[in-house]
Amino acid sequence: MTSRNNLAYAYESAGDLGRAISLYEQALADCERVLGASHSATKTVRGNLATVRQAVIGRHCGSV
Repeated sequence: MTSRNNLAYAYESAGDLGRAISLYEQALADCERVLGASHSATKTVRGNLATVRQAVIGRHCGSV
């Protein structure tokens, strides 16, 4: 789960937000299943996913 989160962050940093979102979603599903929704690691991944989704929204709004 940590490795998937870290790889998603690497894609995010490289600007490949589509791949980052996919990996964050997978990591979040795993964290929720294994650790539970309130675990700190789950919350971190959820926050990372929210951040990259906001970045995608910002890109689309900025290009209009």
